[in-house]
Amino acid sequence: MMYLIATILLLAYFVLLVYTLMGISKGKLECVLLYAVIFFPVYALFLSFTYQVFESQILARIIQYSKELVIFSALFVWIFGQKNVAKVNWHFSLLDRCFLAFLGLTVIFFVLGKGDATVVNRAIYVKNILLICIFYFFGRNVNIKFEQWNKIFQIIFVISVLACILVTVEKVAGTHFHTYAGYAKYNLDIKGEEPTGIYGLAWTFEAEGGRPRYGSFFAHPLELSSSMLITTAACLFFLLFVPIKINKYKYTVILLSAFFCVLFAYSRASFVAFFLMLSFMAVLLRYYQILFTGFIGFVLIGLYVVLFASEEILFFVIDTLTFENSSSQTHIVDWLNAVNSIIAEPMGIGLAMSGNAGGVEKDLIVGGENQFLVYGVQMGVIGMLLYIAMLYLGIRNAWRAYRMAESRKDGLISFVAASVKFGLILPLFTANAEVYIYVCLVSWWFIGHAETYYQTRRRAYLRGKMNLNTA
Repeated sequence: MMYLIATILLLAYFVLLVYTLMGISKGKLECVLLYAVIFFPVYALFLSFTYQVFESQILARIIQYSKELVIFSALFVWIFGQKNVAKVNWHFSLLDRCFLAFLGLTVIFFVLGKGDATVVNRAIYVKNILLICIFYFFGRNVNIKFEQWNKIFQIIFVISVLACILVTVEKVAGTHFHTYAGYAKYNLDIKGEEPTGIYGLAWTFEAEGGRPRYGSFFAHPLELSSSMLITTAACLFFLLFVPIKINKYKYTVILLSAFFCVLFAYSRASFVAFFLMLSFMAVLLRYYQILFTGFIGFVLIGLYVVLFASEEILFFVIDTLTFENSSSQTHIVDWLNAVNSIIAEPMGIGLAMSGNAGGVEKDLIVGGENQFLVYGVQMGVIGMLLYIAMLYLGIRNAWRAYRMAESRKDGLISFVAASVKFGLILPLFTANAEVYIYVCLVSWWFIGHAETYYQTRRRAYLRGKMNLNTA
């Protein structure tokens, strides 16, 4: 039975892969985003399950690097598929320059070979950063119509509801889906990582006191909870502006599904980020009733914890707020190690020396529980500041793009981009969150799209102002 299921899933994936590559060959680069939205949420579990059933490392590697085949093929087609690419009059915004500087700094560190990481591991790390830049680049240059965006978001909503159904089953059954999907076996055989924690998976699957955290079909609970930020932002936009009442019920269900995914993932950072993002969206939309609703929800949850929840949950919340539980203390230790490293080596210690992204060896890790510090340890203060600038300018310009939008349709992506990247700030402070390939890469595509719209509207405004002054 498992063999049959794995075979069907494998065939389905290769159909998706062939469809995507055929679309790319015809210049339809939006197929890359469609591929990412469908495949990236299940990427890790799909790898684990197929490896458990077929026990083929070659097959696992083919699947693993097929996503790079898709992305780099699209980049190749974009570069060499245009007749006059050399004659294009490029307009580089400040955000573009930050991305180019960040990527250039990464390449310099790779070429210099600074640090104890191997050439292969450093190359893998460069590739991971390159993927971020490529998705932003695609967002800047690939024109996607609203009908296609609507299709993409409907797929995102379906995936979120399915994730909620599975995570609810996990919660009710008190078991992890990852246990049956070969998660531990894949990590041990392919990555060389021993199972940890009382559930034989990884520490991310349990909270303080051994309380289980569930990840549905995402890589782990932290990625599940962070990924729901995309669903929340897009769903709230549709919920507020769809005219048909039955659709409002549909989007309410989807929004609740995203909330339950965050709740059962038991991620403190994503839980707080969920409410912070609601506040951000309320201000961006100038729809302050959302602030009131979010505040009431937060208060009700707080009252439940204080009055009705078990002592275990109450003490867990108190220990979290006072940084007295082991998880919070681990964060602090890693942050201090990273800060000490940056102070001692402000120019960085080299790539693949911090965090838990692909290519980082455990024996070499310095710090790692903070994305900003991860880049600071490896590429120094300059690298950290460039990343902060990318994030700040991305959010600011997407905010401005939404405010300058001619219609709600035009403002959808800018709204989602600004909201999701703002919502991710807190998880970025507590984890190496750029390794969450679905939410991070897709949201960088959104940021790129918003930047293009912002720069277009800004130039049109300036031209209009100049003409007015001239007249």
